[in-house]
Amino acid sequence: MPAGGGGRFPAWAAMATAAFMMSHQVGGKSIRDALFLQAFGPERLPAMVMAAAAVSVLLGVFGARLFSRFSPERAVPWSFAASGVLQLAEWKLAEASPRLGALAVYLHMVAFGAVLLSSFWLLLSEQLDPIEAKKRIGRIAGAGTTGSVLGGLLAAQWRDLTGAGQEAALLGALGGIHLVCGLLLLQTPRRTEAPRAAPEPWISPQKVLRSAPHLRHLAALVLLGTAAAAILDFLYKRAAAETLGRGEVLLEFFAYFNTGVALVSFTLQTLVSRRALERIGVGRTVGAMPALVSGGSLLTLAAPLFPVIAGLRAVEATLRGSLFRAGYELMYTPIPPGEKRAAKTVIDVGCDRLGDAVGGALCQAALLLPGVPVGGVLLVATALIAAANTWVARQLDRIYVQVVERGLLHRAAEVLLSGAGDWTVDRELLESRYAAAPAAIEERQPSPTPPAAPVRVDDAAWCLAELRSGQEQRVKRVLEAQRPLDAVLAPAVIDLLAWPAVSGEAREALLSVRAPIAGQLGDRLADPKCDFSIRRRIPSLLLALGGRRAMQALVEGLEDERFEVRFRCARALDELACREPALRPPAEVVYAAVERELSVDQNLWRSRRLLAEQTPLEQLQHLDEVLKERADRSLEHLFSLLALVLPRE
Repeated sequence: MPAGGGGRFPAWAAMATAAFMMSHQVGGKSIRDALFLQAFGPERLPAMVMAAAAVSVLLGVFGARLFSRFSPERAVPWSFAASGVLQLAEWKLAEASPRLGALAVYLHMVAFGAVLLSSFWLLLSEQLDPIEAKKRIGRIAGAGTTGSVLGGLLAAQWRDLTGAGQEAALLGALGGIHLVCGLLLLQTPRRTEAPRAAPEPWISPQKVLRSAPHLRHLAALVLLGTAAAAILDFLYKRAAAETLGRGEVLLEFFAYFNTGVALVSFTLQTLVSRRALERIGVGRTVGAMPALVSGGSLLTLAAPLFPVIAGLRAVEATLRGSLFRAGYELMYTPIPPGEKRAAKTVIDVGCDRLGDAVGGALCQAALLLPGVPVGGVLLVATALIAAANTWVARQLDRIYVQVVERGLLHRAAEVLLSGAGDWTVDRELLESRYAAAPAAIEERQPSPTPPAAPVRVDDAAWCLAELRSGQEQRVKRVLEAQRPLDAVLAPAVIDLLAWPAVSGEAREALLSVRAPIAGQLGDRLADPKCDFSIRRRIPSLLLALGGRRAMQALVEGLEDERFEVRFRCARALDELACREPALRPPAEVVYAAVERELSVDQNLWRSRRLLAEQTPLEQLQHLDEVLKERADRSLEHLFSLLALVLPRE
């Protein structure tokens, strides 16, 4: 959750609102298309799409300014309530004048409906951090898909429920649904924010887009995807009107079609979306839709029949409502709220409607050109646009890492998970305690120490006594003579890691032990009572030893209360995974570690430092080359973790 405290956005409220909202969306699309085709026919559809796109762009700009001036928590509930009231007025208008009612409903569903969808996801993205989003967005979107099914079934059975000639009354029911959404959001507890002396200044969406390349990339993704979808939608509705006629049967057909799409979307959302995001990344998950649309358009050229065109449209709509939506919304969760509020509505609504306008213009041009095979030309255009969008989507993995970096300092929480107090104050105590030990011992000696006898390497008890003597030269002589080190001496040598003067020799001796000692090292690493100066040197030893037990110990170290231990464990895990991919830790464990790191106080985040330089084994070239100019160890640590689960391109 973002910083700020206060009430938590309940999962039940988010899921219930998503269900009602999407039931309205599917039922509204069905009645919108049926009323328009009955009143005007498919030939007027491209012009209507372009007109609705223009109105929607204006509303999108207004929405961006609204959500920059007022928080989504205040503006979104009242927007849903206003939509419900307007829908009730459209019900009466459609009964009095079907043609005017069809125009009003079309503009409302395309323009206002898009703003409401975007605003809901904007509100949701501000309530979730990047890791929580991966866990919850799939379930919330799945609840929305369930609502889509119910809304489609309501529209399909409306004539049986109310009788013939009562299609306009469905608008009244849809208005009531949006009023319920507004009430749900109004009654939901909200997080409390620090009081501000003055309202937040409006941030220009154009300025944000110019200064944020990742947002321009998302804008291109939306525009190209919608342009291809608009062309397919025109071909599909044109074929439906030619095949089924322009009677009341259109509402029933559109409703069942949208319901089928929603059912498949629900299945994909529930079973596939989260796994796809975790296993193949954001880019490939989002890119599945344009890739299949491009290939399917070329295949449809061979048989441009109504069932084939409807099937292609179903594929596009299904993937858009499941894989594409889950991956696309995930891209917004790490973006700072100021940028998000200024740009998201413009992208979701403005670029989406601009894509509609581009698709509508291409359709209109194909209709006006004499002798042009409309279906074939538009299918080729769809294939080309979708192919370009596939390339755009494949860049999202790289962009997501960049977005996470930019949004880190905006996602800090109040709870400190790194331990109480400033851990850097005891640096001298940790390092000097053992360094001063030999001098203290020598001060107590009444006379110079006589020359030591030759080391008896076959006497483990004598070696143990020498290792505990506290005299540097005696300790070093035993460590150098013990090659390989007797496993019985390993616990005593591990204790010597805290003494800087002999820690290097102790490390080499431990690496020479022929018996497995990763378990002993892991136990010391996990013991909070063990000296910190010992525990911070253990990760590089585990990396050198390798193996599954070492990996398990390093994973446990990611939960340590001390930042430096966690930092070195993450570095060691990343290098270990590069050497042995089979030892890569589970993705859910890594994401949980990232979530804990994101939940620290901002001042502590910026102040983290290491007590000593990293060993050569801990220096990871693929990260250090990127971050060598940065002093922010917290950010460097986060990238070490992300490198375990995200592609390295």
